[in-house]
Amino acid sequence: MNLGSRFLLPVGQVRRSRSVGAPARARGSLLNPAPGPMAKSGLKPASDPQHPSLLAAAWVGACALGVGLLACLFTLANLQTRLELLHQELSQLRGELKVMVADRGDPDAQQSPSNVLLPPLPQLRPPVFMERKRRDVVKTPHRHGRQRRKQSVLHLVPSRHTSNGEGDSTDIWWEPFLQQGGALEPRGREVVVKHTGLYFVYSQVLFHDPMFTMGQVLLRMSVGSPDQILFRCVQSMPSDPEKAYNSCYSGGVFHLQQGDRLNLHIPRFNASFDASAHGTFLGLLRL
Repeated sequence: MNLGSRFLLPVGQVRRSRSVGAPARARGSLLNPAPGPMAKSGLKPASDPQHPSLLAAAWVGACALGVGLLACLFTLANLQTRLELLHQELSQLRGELKVMVADRGDPDAQQSPSNVLLPPLPQLRPPVFMERKRRDVVKTPHRHGRQRRKQSVLHLVPSRHTSNGEGDSTDIWWEPFLQQGGALEPRGREVVVKHTGLYFVYSQVLFHDPMFTMGQVLLRMSVGSPDQILFRCVQSMPSDPEKAYNSCYSGGVFHLQQGDRLNLHIPRFNASFDASAHGTFLGLLRL
């Protein structure tokens, strides 16, 4: 072996040793890969923070869409119900108009009812209001009739007075100061009741007499019944003739029959009293 071979042998051995070691290093690099930049720096990969927020937004949008659909369905159902009610009211109005046209007896309207029914529809009210108005029209004449009926009133003042033949009372002759209605009729000293009913009766006498007591009596005289005193008024009088003024007022509600006669007299002979319209009077008011 020469000198060159000596030097070549080690070099070949060295090459073979290098070739044998290379696959081992390659296998080691596959089993244990080299750390990346993040591994070298010590940082960990972060998760995506937008993923939960996107799910929540999608859920809220789906709920809002569902609520909107339900609201639309409810609105459509409500509109359909109203349209059905309007259709029923329109049919009822057409029927009523047909009846009105038939009652009028218009031949042109009966031959072409569409021309008569269609134009007035925008001006008509729903049936409930029409029935209410009809009831008001029926009741209106009755109310107006009650208002137009005159209430019977009779207010009398003295025209003259005389003492009776027996000498125990003073009779007053009356004349109408105010008269309305036909339920009461004045006849001299009496008032005749023409209609049965409730009456408010009142009277007053202004005495000017030094007699210790004065007063008046209202007497009711009925056919077939004894006389009845409706009310009696008694008043004490001053003894001084210049101060002997005192009025006696009485009134009440009575049920009077047709044909009854009322008479007011003073149970004193030749009684002295004020015969003016504001001092002495007799009145009846039918209730």
